[in-house]
This record gives sequence, C-alpha cells and structure tokens, in this order.
Amino acid sequence: MNNMNKRFKVASLSVAIAISGTVSLLLLTTLIGQQSGQKILPYFIYQLISLVISATVIAAIYFTKGHRLNYLKLGSLRAKVSPTKLLGIKEGESWLHVGITFTVIISVVTGVFLFLGYRGQLTDVGINSWMLALLAALPLSAINSFNEEIITRWAIVEGLTDKFARYAPWISAVVFGTVHYFGVPGGMVGSVMAGFLAWLLARSIQDTKGIGWAWFIHFCQDILIFTVTIALFI
Repeated sequence: MNNMNKRFKVASLSVAIAISGTVSLLLLTTLIGQQSGQKILPYFIYQLISLVISATVIAAIYFTKGHRLNYLKLGSLRAKVSPTKLLGIKEGESWLHVGITFTVIISVVTGVFLFLGYRGQLTDVGINSWMLALLAALPLSAINSFNEEIITRWAIVEGLTDKFARYAPWISAVVFGTVHYFGVPGGMVGSVMAGFLAWLLARSIQDTKGIGWAWFIHFCQDILIFTVTIALFI
C-alpha cells in the first residue's frame, strides 16, 4: 500500500508539474506575443525562455522520481507498437512503419488545415519569403517541438508508470488539446487534432521508451506551422 501511495504521489506531482509548465508557456506567449506580431525576434526569444522552462520541468521530475529518469532519450525507434484496433494498428507492427505512416498522414492533415485557414493570404507570398520562412522555421521547430514534448508529454509519461501508465496518453491529450484551442491550428478542430496527436505521441514514448518519434512527428508539424505563419509577414 505504501508503494502504491508513493506512485500515486509521483503521478500527481508529475501531472501538476506538466500543467504548471504548460501554464508558463501560455503566460510566456501572452507576454512575448509569439505568432501574433510581425517580427521574427519574438519567436526566438520565446523558444530560448521555453528551454529554461523545459530544463526546470526536467529537474522537477528528476527529483520527484527520486533521481532517476527512464524516458529522457530517443528510445528504440523500431520498437513494437501497442495494438490499437481503432487506428488499424495490429499486433507486432513496428514504430518505424507506424511512425512514418502517421508522420505523413498528420502532416497532410495539418497542411490542408493551414491552407484552408490562410489560403486568402498565401497567394501573395513569394518564393523568397517561403525560403526565408523555412530557414527560420527549422531551428524554431526543433526547439519548440522539444519543449512541448518535454513539458506536455514526457513529464506526464515519465511520472505515470505501472497501473497509472494507461492514463498518461489521455491526460496529455487533454492538456495539449486544451492549450492548442488558442494556438495554430486553433479552435475546436485544432484542439481535437492536437489532442489526438498528444495521445498518439504519448503512446510512442511508452512503447519506444524515449521521445524520438514524438519529437520527430511534432517537429514535422511545427515546420509547416512556423513556415506558413512566418511567411505571411516576411
């Protein structure tokens, strides 16, 4: 019983840490105004400060778990996937196949959503603006996807183990989906999309014992989002 109480305490604190980190990102967005202005500098300032928040979250989880971390690594990218009938994922499939498949599918969905949302403005964007936006988007996407995976996904999966592990993907989905109601893509559709992505990526961390696939899939979506939003004002 004492052991179970200890695990429950770690799980509860981990969720609290993840939510606190997420709220910090929201406050930072409000203060700095990333994706709401017409300058590139706020994007980079936001990411650099977010790295500090990520480091704080990692440290907090480290001490909460008694100086040990299990998932803060790339993990096994060819690990077996937990079967999910609803998504057509069968027993014995590899994350190499599933990861590539969902990277393509989710990227196409994100791209279509962005096109429909900004199609009236994108016609005026020249090739030079697209190239500059892509160059800026690459480092921003790498850092942003890492920060958000650490704060809204890894912290929850790392803290919820054993009997509590099954709740981690759903908690991450709620946290990530709620935040993205105010993000890009936004609104209810964006929130549902982000919630599904969070659930899937949390499962990937559990299966592969690392953040490799979660970081990469998230990175691909951020490239699309940052490239489009930056291209609109360059």
